[in-house]
Amino acid sequence: MVEMTKRQKRFELSGDVLKNLRESSGYTIEEIARKLKTTEAKIESAEKGKASFTLTQIKKLAKIYNRPIASFFSSSIQKLPQSPDYRINREKRLTPNVYLAQRRAYYLSEKIKEISGKKTQFFLFSRELKADELAKRFRETLEIELIKNKKPDTILATYKEFLEFKLNVLIIEFPLKSNDVRALSIFSDISSIVLNENDKPSIKLFSLFHEICHLIRKTGGICSLEEEVQEQSEERYCNSFAAEFLVPKEDLKNEVKNYDLSVDKAIDQLSDVYGVSKQVMMIRLLENGYINKETYEKFKRGINEEEIKKEGKQFGRRNWDKVFLNRVGRLSLEEVRNAYLKENITFYEASSILNLKTKYAERLIT
Repeated sequence: MVEMTKRQKRFELSGDVLKNLRESSGYTIEEIARKLKTTEAKIESAEKGKASFTLTQIKKLAKIYNRPIASFFSSSIQKLPQSPDYRINREKRLTPNVYLAQRRAYYLSEKIKEISGKKTQFFLFSRELKADELAKRFRETLEIELIKNKKPDTILATYKEFLEFKLNVLIIEFPLKSNDVRALSIFSDISSIVLNENDKPSIKLFSLFHEICHLIRKTGGICSLEEEVQEQSEERYCNSFAAEFLVPKEDLKNEVKNYDLSVDKAIDQLSDVYGVSKQVMMIRLLENGYINKETYEKFKRGINEEEIKKEGKQFGRRNWDKVFLNRVGRLSLEEVRNAYLKENITFYEASSILNLKTKYAERLIT
């Protein structure tokens, strides 16, 4: 229904749709009122179906929410399943980028399923298995070789590609713009993992296998990788899985023989061997009795928490082909490319699914 004014047409939209679009984008009424330069009362009235917006305002909202304008004129909006939040500080709001990453992962997941007919293939493992035993079984079942003595980004890329095509799991990276969300995972027909694009490769590597553990146990969620106080918490379990997978106890036993662990440089060298952070390596050494609690606590007191947790700043010129490849994921790219080459979808549809500008779509798809 359209209400005429002297200056501009005003459109009466569904209040439920407006509210859903805002909440699923991670914004408060106060924030949207400020961005539209209007009052909170106006936003509240619109979300109750008692006020209208101009086309200019709708276009601005579409840009803020990263949604097509057509969605504002829908009679309803599909709500995404709510992901479990495993962060310790769950009272802290998630950033709009985390909401956008979730929507992006759901969308790509559904599109891959639609154009390929494939589903994620996970082997069934007993939930009674201890985390380290599950990591061993997972490696043996999939016949994944341990990768060592390579740069973390190389190890990460190799594992990502193997897991995507072996299990049909969508793995993408996204700038989450959050210092307490390292990654998130969604358990679905095509399960997906979103890594924080701005994290260091060694942190993304650990996050990857933490989320893989969640998916094996059908417990995808939003993770900071910080452990709950409870001994048997889900996050603690997934951290143990990732640690054992990346730094296996038996392999570490042979590796430490070559190093003097009383020297800090030795810890750095061991971290480089497995491609993990120094923090992960110190925990593995403590867990397996190679260093004492006092040594670990000394390290922990001196560690620069902000350096580990903060979003990594990008310096120099970025390789945008690589950035966009990571944002769409190799599985998405492969299935969309196959559908395009078979002429099941047009080039425009392919680039739209992957959300790529023409110049990058041409390079990645064709």
